[in-house]
Amino acid sequence: MSEQAEDVDGRFWDGEDGSEASQRCRSLVNALDDGITVVDAAGEVTFANERAEDLLGRPHEALVSADDARWTLVDEAGERLGSGEFPFDRVRARQIPISDQIVGLRRLSGACTWLSVNGAPQWNENDEFDGAVFVFEDVTDQRDAETEVEEILGRVTDAFYALDEEFRFTHVNNRAEELLQASEEELLGEVLWELYPEAAEIDDVWDAFQAAMETQEPQSYELYFDPLEFWVEATIYPSETGVSVYFQDVTERKEREQYLEAAKTQLEAATEAGAVGTWEWYISEDSFVTGASFARTFGVDPEAAREGIPLDRVLSSVHEDDRDRVAAEIENVVENCGTYEAEYRVWNADDELRWVVARGHVECDEDGTPERFPGALTDITERKRAELQVEKQSRELATLFQVLPVGAVVANADGSLRRANDTARDIWGGDVFDAESVQEYEKYTAVWSDSGEPVGPEDWTMYQVLQGEEVTEPNVYEIDTFDGEHRIIMEHGKPVRDEYGNVSRAVVTLTDITERREYQRKLKESNERLEQFAYAASHDLQEPLRMVTSYLQLLERRYSDVFDDDGQEFLEFAVDGAERMREMIDALLEYSRVDTRGDPFEPVDLDAVLEDVQEDLTVRIEESDADIATDDLPRVNGDPSQLRQLFQNLLSNAIEYRGEEPPQIDVSAERAGEHWVLSVRDEGVGIDREDAERIFEVFQRLHTHEEHPGTGIGLALCQRIVERHGGEIWVESEPGEGATFSFTLPVARAE
Repeated sequence: MSEQAEDVDGRFWDGEDGSEASQRCRSLVNALDDGITVVDAAGEVTFANERAEDLLGRPHEALVSADDARWTLVDEAGERLGSGEFPFDRVRARQIPISDQIVGLRRLSGACTWLSVNGAPQWNENDEFDGAVFVFEDVTDQRDAETEVEEILGRVTDAFYALDEEFRFTHVNNRAEELLQASEEELLGEVLWELYPEAAEIDDVWDAFQAAMETQEPQSYELYFDPLEFWVEATIYPSETGVSVYFQDVTERKEREQYLEAAKTQLEAATEAGAVGTWEWYISEDSFVTGASFARTFGVDPEAAREGIPLDRVLSSVHEDDRDRVAAEIENVVENCGTYEAEYRVWNADDELRWVVARGHVECDEDGTPERFPGALTDITERKRAELQVEKQSRELATLFQVLPVGAVVANADGSLRRANDTARDIWGGDVFDAESVQEYEKYTAVWSDSGEPVGPEDWTMYQVLQGEEVTEPNVYEIDTFDGEHRIIMEHGKPVRDEYGNVSRAVVTLTDITERREYQRKLKESNERLEQFAYAASHDLQEPLRMVTSYLQLLERRYSDVFDDDGQEFLEFAVDGAERMREMIDALLEYSRVDTRGDPFEPVDLDAVLEDVQEDLTVRIEESDADIATDDLPRVNGDPSQLRQLFQNLLSNAIEYRGEEPPQIDVSAERAGEHWVLSVRDEGVGIDREDAERIFEVFQRLHTHEEHPGTGIGLALCQRIVERHGGEIWVESEPGEGATFSFTLPVARAE
């Protein structure tokens, strides 16, 4: 439709040339269900079809492209559109088409019409911007349906009970007590069928429980249960020790469905005159007689349809997946002289797939022989599409909520808890989210993790969110769960606001960080022990090492002329070994102090850090004739001295393991969300894939000291520095193909 609008000259829209083709085009455009407007380069509306005038609520002459006193344009969140956000402004600024921009026309009365807007620019003969064409569709009903589904889903609260293999009650939650009209004390240990013998007499109920136990597959049923006087919807989940039953009182929903079904029947009966058409099938003659509208819809010659066509000709238009069902239903109603109603899909004359509802009844003679089958067919495509879309979104929302890897709890504006997923129940040790107000939050026992102070009802994240706060810096609590466990949890929260900006509900996520905290505690203890060991090793070994070195140097000064060549070589080995041991002790001490002796994080300019490192390595760079190319490096949050050590170790390695050619080294940076990925690439000897992880371990060397000197701690120190900064480090390499060491660092908060 938008392509038509782009290709038609502005005069053709207005019918200025008076031609018959122009008038036909105008009539066609006015007959469309979508609104169409043409706007010139100055923003003035030069054409609007009748549907556009209806949707915008005024005649063509009163239309303007800017805001209007009678209504306000708002975005999907209900906020007034700002400068540059109007559809025309977007097309004019970008000069490219826009699609599916959702805008609302909020009128002075408060009512809002929602439109899905598509637009495309137009050009004059000089390829200059000459205005735009817009096509918009009323999507108010779809948005209202989505909102209604979310509200219905949120009001659902499941009751739960568990049975053992003998169908004895082993657990009952509060909602189940209420619906079963019995306390937990009255139910526990009792057999379901003895307490509710009427249930055993209902085939759907008995068969569902038996099938669940025998097949170990979930079973469901929905029915009206007379003893308790409500409609129940239940799902049975089997296990090796019994079954778990989740059920709801769906009386309100069923009454609503019955009301909607009655309303739908009345509405469709009232609009029967607007149906696709009516038919009369003379059964014994197999003569299917229809009106012209019905015939044209399905590509049947109207003259032939008035005379009568075989039923198979009509059934051939039914979608192949529905055809057998429709034929069987027709056969059944003919055999029983009954009333017919069916929904199914059909292909129309334009090969478009449409949904229809067919209604009719079979008339029989005194002997019960079917003679005549009159009926009517109504197109329900738009309604059906909306229903299917709502069903799909409902399923997606429900599935997403349940499979979230974190706990999630939703509350109403008054503080009553309306919904929680399985993860949240697991964290708190049961289906315990039944508080009706903030005051009832007292039953959730917890203390603040950092201070140990008790958490009151108004200290919970949920209460803060209900006050309109967005909790992005998490609250951390130590909780006593309802199944006797002690856990540490982290909570975030966000309010959900209505179109007026008021908090309509609150969502809080829970993460169990008990194991993480325990790991952090053990890691801290391990680091402290490592530092103590390294300090002791440094302190206790340095002194005897200095003595060994001093005596070796004394031997060299006093008796060097006495030693033969072998003696001189042995002495050099001993001095070199002592020096290497000193370097290793110093490196080990530095490795152990990365976490405990580092400086606080601050914004760091990595260009300046790399410049200092290259200056420190000037001699090695010149001796090796190294060529170092660098991108513009970013600012990050980190410890300046440790980041300098990180780059120095990586550049030193790239120079050391250069191979036979002068080193070619590239330093680059790439943004990845809230982190930077920094890489140091060389063209040296490379590393075998099997050694890619081992090289980051302490004292793990791939070459002898004679081939390449070093302590064997350099890359382990790099990994420890990167991990302290919340990142990770890795290598990509092949032997003889060089190596690329990459690591991540957080983006500086100032950016």
